[in-house]
Amino acid sequence: MLTTSILAVAAITPAPAAEPPRLRLTAGAVGSVAIGGPAATMRAEVTALLGRPTKVRKMTPCELAGPTDVRQRALIWKNLTVTVSSKAGAPETVASWTVTPGRMSARLDLPYGVSTTTPVSKALSLIPTATGEYDEVFGFYAIRTRAEPDLLWTGEHRDGSGPVTRIDGHPAFCE
Repeated sequence: MLTTSILAVAAITPAPAAEPPRLRLTAGAVGSVAIGGPAATMRAEVTALLGRPTKVRKMTPCELAGPTDVRQRALIWKNLTVTVSSKAGAPETVASWTVTPGRMSARLDLPYGVSTTTPVSKALSLIPTATGEYDEVFGFYAIRTRAEPDLLWTGEHRDGSGPVTRIDGHPAFCE
């Protein structure tokens, strides 16, 4: 009789709700697709989680390096931008990602839990081996870590005050 009562309670106790799928951004990947991996797979994965891109725009590759046959596009989901590129008609690959301030999807997992609302001072304590300094060339406060050299967090204030205003995975600079 006791067994029947336990089974009855178990039958009416709802199972915990499954967590909705999330998109993990890392130094080397957008979700399950590595930097350099197929853009079509990344786009399908991100679209399944966040919906269709809110904007797609052509980009101009850095011209200081000379003429190039590389083509780039930005796929934008609110404040997440994923840059894809292709060379000489080859299939597009994932080149980088960026998160900027704005209405962020709750389904994004950002490196070390640092978002664009995190104060720079707190980001420096959350990111292992983080260092911060003002970058005179580009005009932003840069946070970097030896643990993940392909990640960059930036802020707007020379003294490192205020929030993180941009997070880049595999950033490319055009000087």
